[in-house]
Amino acid sequence: MSEFEKLYTVGDIAQMTSFTTRTIRNYLKNGSLQGIKIGGQWRFTMGNIKRLFDNGKFKSDIMGKNKQEVIDFIEGVNPSIQGTTRVCTIVDCYCENQITGHQLYEKLVNAINCKDENSSPAKFKYDFIENKNTARFFLFGNPDFIIDTLQLL
Repeated sequence: MSEFEKLYTVGDIAQMTSFTTRTIRNYLKNGSLQGIKIGGQWRFTMGNIKRLFDNGKFKSDIMGKNKQEVIDFIEGVNPSIQGTTRVCTIVDCYCENQITGHQLYEKLVNAINCKDENSSPAKFKYDFIENKNTARFFLFGNPDFIIDTLQLL
């Protein structure tokens, strides 16, 4: 780990994946996720997170969750996204490798984190389809969020 490498919390990983912090702690407990304890709290490098994302069981869990969120959207079960017009879209971006896909993911996370907290709620999910070298993004939000995100990608 480099001296200035960003460290992530259990809450950060939960937010990235839309899993609960309890589920993330279960991944810690079963060894799928590794990190370091600093002051009694778990911290994770991007490398720790990438290894979790490469785990077959985790990939299966995340794809199931992503599919369920799309189904929930279709059925009108999306309480966190409000407004008169809501959009759900899936975007596939061809990448040379998983690192390039994850760089797109980080770019998107940084852009969303810089948005005004009072802006309309929106969210996205990420998966990398290794056998197709494809970064897949599930985007949920108002049309402005979707347009801004598509321009970033």
